Amino acid sequence: MKKKLVLALLMATLLAGGAFAQEWYNSYAPGIDGSAILANVGIGFGLSPAWFKTSLPPITASVEYAGLPIPLSVGGYFGFARYKFDLFWSDDDALVLTRIAFGARAAWHFNFISNLDTYAGLAIGWMVNTYSEDYSLGSSGDFLYGFYAGGRYFFTNNIGVYLEAGYSGLTLVSAGLSLKF
Repeated sequence: MKKKLVLALLMATLLAGGAFAQEWYNSYAPGIDGSAILANVGIGFGLSPAWFKTSLPPITASVEYAGLPIPLSVGGYFGFARYKFDLFWSDDDALVLTRIAFGARAAWHFNFISNLDTYAGLAIGWMVNTYSEDYSLGSSGDFLYGFYAGGRYFFTNNIGVYLEAGYSGLTLVSAGLSLKF
């Protein structure tokens, strides 16, 4: 119930921002204005499963199309992380959990500073959990949803950095390189 309420409030905020905004506010930041493909590649932090320690932090990638007549971008994302079983009374590190997440995402962009693209969005997708213990293998899949807010700062016309915070199933915070094509 709480998750549905949070998602509903986020969507209402995004829609209200677009509906009641002034013209400068209801446009892409000049750094990404026009038809642009935006790509992020980075590393994530947070959300290690219970009883596991991170052996490979989440590596995330996303691609978005930001050429719509309204400041909305749509695209996809991919994430990969690996964890090892860790109980303080056990020396067993043979159990490895690998998580692969993929899906679609959409973000509403806010125009505040010329080289800074700020945005908030939602994601939906699927997470594959693969467990390997010695030579046996098991897997499961889970529906994945997420919400995030972030910003991209472009140093040149095509290269910048990004920082996102929110829930994605793999990370709470993600940061890295941002490219514009």
